[in-house]
Amino acid sequence: MSQHDVVVNLDINMAKADTELRQLETLLFRTMSLLGRLGLPPGADAAIAKIQQLIMIVRLAHTSLIALQMASGPIGWALAGVGLASTAMSAGDYVYDSLQGK
Repeated sequence: MSQHDVVVNLDINMAKADTELRQLETLLFRTMSLLGRLGLPPGADAAIAKIQQLIMIVRLAHTSLIALQMASGPIGWALAGVGLASTAMSAGDYVYDSLQGK
């Protein structure tokens, strides 16, 4: 019986996806800001603030994952760990506030 080693190299061009993700985030955030300035009812303002908070949590998670991928040495690992902990705490606050009706 022979043994075959298969090596697969997968290169993904994340630069284009990252650029498009940032553009989408900017578009959403600016649209929400404009909607907030239109004098909508208080319930709509609260909903817009929650969406903006969620967008920022997603952005924090994205930044933390990039830091984790690039981590090298104790300072890099500490930075990645603090970023992931911040993401987890922000997401926890978001969920807690949502459950409390805030």
